[in-house]
Amino acid sequence: MSRTSCEDAVLAFSFELKRLTTELNAALAVLFRPLGLSCVQAEALMALDALGPVSLKELAAHLVAESGHPSRLVSRLVTDGLVVRTGSSTDGRAVVLELTEHGRELARNAREARRPLVNDFARTHGARLAETAELLRELRAELTER
Repeated sequence: MSRTSCEDAVLAFSFELKRLTTELNAALAVLFRPLGLSCVQAEALMALDALGPVSLKELAAHLVAESGHPSRLVSRLVTDGLVVRTGSSTDGRAVVLELTEHGRELARNAREARRPLVNDFARTHGARLAETAELLRELRAELTER
């Protein structure tokens, strides 16, 4: 492959990845809308459900959001009665985030709403997606090291 075609392949990959993210978020937004959740809110609830009580820093490490700050997202979830903030039992300065019962219920509902899309992708592209995810991790690690 010539240098120009390799560069074109990198740019095409980048473009398709951005478009996939946009299309996937749009599809998820349709699934989460009946629950009254945005994609970022649903992602945060599902992460908190999986992680259990965590600090804001730990939650932020699991979320991928291009805009906004995780603390604003959490403040909104607290205001909506989906998350509670409590003091850490081991560090007096730290705050721990935990789902309320309603938050846990919405996290389960979000996971169920997402399930058909995830199952369709798994059935259609499962093995290739695992390989692609590994490639993406490698590319991200290379960029992080720069």
